[in-house]
Amino acid sequence: MGSRCMLFNERYKGVHMSPVRMKDERAVEPLIAALKDADPQVRQNAVEALGKIKDIRSIEPLIAALKDSDSDVRWNAIWALGEIGVPAIEPLIAAFKDEDARVRESSVWALSEIGEPAVERLIESLKHGNPQIRWHAAETLGEIKDTRAIEPLIAALKDEDSRVRENAVFSLREIGLASIAPLIAALKDEDMLIREHAVWALMEIGTPAVDPLINALKYGDIRVRETAVRALGEIKDPRAIDALINAFKDEHTRVREHAVASLWRMGDLAVDPLISALESEDSNIRYKAAETLGRIRSPKAVEPLIAALRSEDTRMRENAVWALGKIGTPAVEPLIANLREEDPRVQENAVWALGKIGTPAVEPLITTLKEGNPKVQENAVWALGKIGTPAVELLIANLKDENHTVREHIIEILGKIKDPRAIEPLIAALRDEDPRVRENAVWALGKIGSASVDLLIEALKDSNTYFRKRDKQGNCHNDKKEFPQEGSKGSDRPQSDLGNCLTEDKYEDDEPDQQSDLLIFIHGHNSEHSLSDR
Repeated sequence: MGSRCMLFNERYKGVHMSPVRMKDERAVEPLIAALKDADPQVRQNAVEALGKIKDIRSIEPLIAALKDSDSDVRWNAIWALGEIGVPAIEPLIAAFKDEDARVRESSVWALSEIGEPAVERLIESLKHGNPQIRWHAAETLGEIKDTRAIEPLIAALKDEDSRVRENAVFSLREIGLASIAPLIAALKDEDMLIREHAVWALMEIGTPAVDPLINALKYGDIRVRETAVRALGEIKDPRAIDALINAFKDEHTRVREHAVASLWRMGDLAVDPLISALESEDSNIRYKAAETLGRIRSPKAVEPLIAALRSEDTRMRENAVWALGKIGTPAVEPLIANLREEDPRVQENAVWALGKIGTPAVEPLITTLKEGNPKVQENAVWALGKIGTPAVELLIANLKDENHTVREHIIEILGKIKDPRAIEPLIAALRDEDPRVRENAVWALGKIGSASVDLLIEALKDSNTYFRKRDKQGNCHNDKKEFPQEGSKGSDRPQSDLGNCLTEDKYEDDEPDQQSDLLIFIHGHNSEHSLSDR
């Protein structure tokens, strides 16, 4: 028997003889002795064989083997202890702090194989001083899925160690349905960390948690409603959409804001219900529906939001404008069409929305300047002025448009934007054949201010720059149609005697004092006439 049971030597290393294959208890003592063999391969095979025999006499030697210098021996010892069962629980829990990750993971596996008998001891281990033991205990409880672990795992959501918290969330998800009610109750915990991770666990549970979370929106505790709204947004189940829209009228701002964010996460799933909500009798629902549609940026929402520009409710119109601005390019053409509306509120709000859209609206708005309708042109000017700097390059490119009205409007817009890039093109416009274009160019240069002076000085030296001759008092010699008087209808610009001196006649007097006088007038034009934009 002795020779047959000495299984591990140089000749039979790694070979399992028949007594072991038959789980013969007579092999236990020789196998225990083999655990002290100098060769790690012999020790590994001995441990594996003891696990198959499952004799309680091997527990202590296997526990000792958990400290073997060879990690493969330790790994096999854990597996063997798991096979033995309950008597091995304590040493397996102790193995959670082994430096070798495979040993720790094998302990988790072994204890999960032992199952329910290990639960109480694992629950106790959630309070162990060593964080490695705590987080593997939390992990193992999830593998076992015993409902006794739910409350202790919820308590572990506030553990100081992030790995413990993460494994507690994982385990609550693994336990599943039975965890939902305690987790929802945890949403009102005083400890924010527990609330945060309870939400995370509910999100991990997913679809089965949706109905309980919808019911939680009726709780009196704001913390429960707020976190329930967030969890529903992460789960993204369409069943929650109506409940989230209804949360727009919650008395607390945080709940309403989280409802917006949650529906935004749902994206296209939420668009149709949100469009319907634009017609809600509750104003808070209407406002937040418009805001959320803007965040989702669905082209499908453009027409309903444009319809909202006709609302009697100022805030509703403002939210619709904001939303259309967020949607961007798909809203441009419908908004430009609304510049032609008779209702001035619709026109004004379309202008604001186009201004918010920015660059994608520039080219279509410049095209709109070519329309014969003065009101539409005026609205397009407003919109381009609101877009500002992003419109400058395209506006400059269109300064040579054959339509003088388009050129007039573009120069007016450039004056409003006050971008230095426009100075040279505006000085060039002083040579325009149309007097109104030239007048607008002077006004625009005045709006840009001192940045234009140096280039304007150069323009004065240019023999191709046209000015009417002035006398020593700076007065023009002949009459000319002037700008509308300051404050008169149709202009925000002051009467400008410089504008009146633009003509096709060459500036005839080169005396420095006359040029200086003219330059002083130009330089002071912007500062002396402080004007607000339209």
